[in-house]
Amino acid sequence: MTNQQYSEAARPSNRWDDEDGLFDTERSAAHPPDSLVTFRFLRDAIVRHLRLWLVLAIIGFLGGVTVHFVLPAPHNAAARLLMTTREGDDPPKAMATEVSLATTRTVASRVITSLQLPDTTDDLLARYTVTAVTSRVLEIKATAPTDEAATQLATGIAQAYLKFRREQIALQDVPLKRDLATAQNEAALARSAVTAGGDDPADPKRPNSAEMTRLNNAQDKVKFVQQELIDSTSSASKMNSSRLLDAPAAVPSSWKKMLALKAITGLIAGLFLGLGFVIIRALISDRLWKRQDISNALGARIRLSTGRAPRQWLPFGRLLRAKQSKHRGIQLLSQHLGRRISWAEHPVPAMVVVSVDDVQAGALAVASLAVSLADEGKNVLVADLTRSKALAAKLGVTEPGTRDSSLAGQDRRITVHLPAPTALPPEGCYLRIGDSNRPAGSGDVQLDTAWEAADLVISLATLEPALGADHLGSWASRAEVVVTAGRSTAAKVKATGEMLRLAGLEIDSAIVLNADKTDEGVGATEAEASPTAVDLGMFSR
Repeated sequence: MTNQQYSEAARPSNRWDDEDGLFDTERSAAHPPDSLVTFRFLRDAIVRHLRLWLVLAIIGFLGGVTVHFVLPAPHNAAARLLMTTREGDDPPKAMATEVSLATTRTVASRVITSLQLPDTTDDLLARYTVTAVTSRVLEIKATAPTDEAATQLATGIAQAYLKFRREQIALQDVPLKRDLATAQNEAALARSAVTAGGDDPADPKRPNSAEMTRLNNAQDKVKFVQQELIDSTSSASKMNSSRLLDAPAAVPSSWKKMLALKAITGLIAGLFLGLGFVIIRALISDRLWKRQDISNALGARIRLSTGRAPRQWLPFGRLLRAKQSKHRGIQLLSQHLGRRISWAEHPVPAMVVVSVDDVQAGALAVASLAVSLADEGKNVLVADLTRSKALAAKLGVTEPGTRDSSLAGQDRRITVHLPAPTALPPEGCYLRIGDSNRPAGSGDVQLDTAWEAADLVISLATLEPALGADHLGSWASRAEVVVTAGRSTAAKVKATGEMLRLAGLEIDSAIVLNADKTDEGVGATEAEASPTAVDLGMFSR
């Protein structure tokens, strides 16, 4: 039995069965496992986006400071009134009535008329509040752009309310006065009836007559209503003694305290907003951050993880610069790609670098590798199979065709192949015809000539499901896949691996850019990491 047959027989099954076979399922190493929402998951999300969280907090802090100067806090003034209520009334209920009366639209309308304010009734009601401080003290607070205007408004509201209140108290005597007039008329009619009967109302001869009884009742009613009117007038006189305790004045406030309060409020709001944004983004995002998830989705081992690649913000200066080649992440990526070159491959070693998301970083790494190999005396052919043409631009080629790089010289041989933008993905010369060591022709004479003269062929490609990756099989037999953590979904990474395998390419290794600082995983597929696979790999050697 061969080692391969032995490993296939000893390899553990990817299926698990319960006793009844009701929950049979097949585990796929190309699909990432579902993540549980745990405290560790949320903590990792916060640490991962700590910079964004802090930026939002700073924005909130600056927003609070800006609001203080752009929309300054209004000035406040307060007026306190000593209120006298009707005897026998419940003090809390009586003060609640006073508060309701002071915030009526009638009072607000009178204040607007007396002070000639441009506000509407609703606007003015929103600018002052009435509060019962005690069972007899009422406080009116008014806001305005200045202390003087706030004091004037508080005074106007207090005076208008006291006048309105006196009017309402005076209206309470109107029904009693009407009842007194009615009773007096009834007494006069009864007196006339007694006189018409021949009796003297002051000295009645027949006290038990119907006329005298009517007169006595009418006179008693007059006395009763008169007494009620006297009591009401006395109570109204006491209630009308309500007055201002002191002159309304502005409420002192510290602008430093207000500035600090608004700044802290903005900071807290920014922290909570950033925290909510980070957590919600982590919960709803299907992008892959962990090496293990990327490895499972791609179906290949992660052999290198680097930091963030350099960004190019300016539209000019696209040519490769020495500073970009010396970037830590680009150096690691370039050196790793150089070590994956199989120089024993015949007739010409070839490599395809597939960039899943960050084409710029892949272009920098491939261009840096091409320049370093050319400096060692190698004749390097570089093919830019991306839509952005970033690699060709880094090497100074902008026109389609097979041309020498602008970085090439007498001792540096770099040739760049740039396909036409409207053509289908081009074919390479990697495939052999029969047993011949000469590569098959691609149909492009210049490309065929450059391929035969090259010591190494490096291609940078991006894949689309609509076009597939079949053309990459004519450029190399192995592919190096570059994925940026947090930029690609599981479906996109998985589709990239499937397209490469369907095209007949072996994924030699995968590289993760901008590796998550909270990631503690290795990035090996489940089949590679299983103890049986490791033992069989040692046995096969």
